[in-house]
Amino acid sequence: MPTLQAIHGRLVEVRRFTNVHLYIGRRPLGPADRYELWIKPPHGAERKFIINTRIMPARRGHEVSLIVTAHKVPQVLGLANWSTIDGVNYARTDAPSLVRAWDFVVLPAAFLAAAILYGDIGMVLFVPAAVAYLATAAFGRAMARTRRAAQVDRAIDAEALRTSRSVRTLQ
Repeated sequence: MPTLQAIHGRLVEVRRFTNVHLYIGRRPLGPADRYELWIKPPHGAERKFIINTRIMPARRGHEVSLIVTAHKVPQVLGLANWSTIDGVNYARTDAPSLVRAWDFVVLPAAFLAAAILYGDIGMVLFVPAAVAYLATAAFGRAMARTRRAAQVDRAIDAEALRTSRSVRTLQ
């Protein structure tokens, strides 16, 4: 898993966007709200971050720390609001589903391969194999999700310790 970084600063702008779905059958499984955050670090230029969530415990002017991945386009995994002493772990609250759409593309291909290679016994054995595949995939994703959420919790705690030390040294 990639390392996490903390970006500390004051919220300059917070914009909320809500997606409107015109077709009933095409609604996304995840949240339809998106927040655009502009953060100004104490010594730096403003940066923009986008969070797809329904939970935003911060407003303009609040002092916050974002926990983000170290990718080229960082993904926000946590937010700690130091103005209200509130926060959220997005790795836990807005986690992706354990069974993905790709799994249901793999299963028909596996059924076809089992039927061609093993005939009737392949079709019979496909059902327990498909259940085992889905259970293993869901369990692995749940373990990765739990590990990532714990990693974000540790990063938020480390950022809280770092910011509390900097406040003590300024006084």
